[in-house]
Amino acid sequence: MKIYNDLIQGTDEWLKVRLGKFTASSAQAIATNGKGLDTLVFEKAEEILTGQIKQGYKNADMERGNELEPKARNLYELETGNIVNQVGFVELNEYVGCSPDGLVGNDGLMEVKSPSFRVYYEYLTTGIIDTGYMWQMQMQMLVTDRKWCDYVVYNPVFKNQPIIIKRVDRDEKSINKLEVGLQTAQAKLQTILERTK
Repeated sequence: MKIYNDLIQGTDEWLKVRLGKFTASSAQAIATNGKGLDTLVFEKAEEILTGQIKQGYKNADMERGNELEPKARNLYELETGNIVNQVGFVELNEYVGCSPDGLVGNDGLMEVKSPSFRVYYEYLTTGIIDTGYMWQMQMQMLVTDRKWCDYVVYNPVFKNQPIIIKRVDRDEKSINKLEVGLQTAQAKLQTILERTK
């Protein structure tokens, strides 16, 4: 495992390190190990062969999330007493990595989401974490070899409760599905790369 401490997420250097790698943002497709994974494998092959990384989709919610993340991180530290170590990227091997929002101590991570008013209120009332986010956190725990991830949901519009923190523990059944999916993905990617030499 290699930790890129000084890498800033979103920069050209960060994009270069991620190029051709299966990351936690695609964890659900990796765990499902179906047609979505096949598509992902071809995307990663394209990145490696062209040297160009596919730019991810961004909407207003994602832009707001990037803007509010530092405030959420600071409030998380105040609420929990935990110190967050920001990192740019964590590389498991040449094909796998992730960009956690922060490492916490020796055992933990944090993942920040800053959703719209409606989505925040929905989570506040149901407490149900989106399946894609659950897979993302499990893959981050796999890559970083951590035991838990604090899921941090932040929206400053809610003055009485602007932050919700929920601990998600490492789940070995989920980790196993991800490991199997990653083995499949890496084998398929290597086959494509061999054929295109």
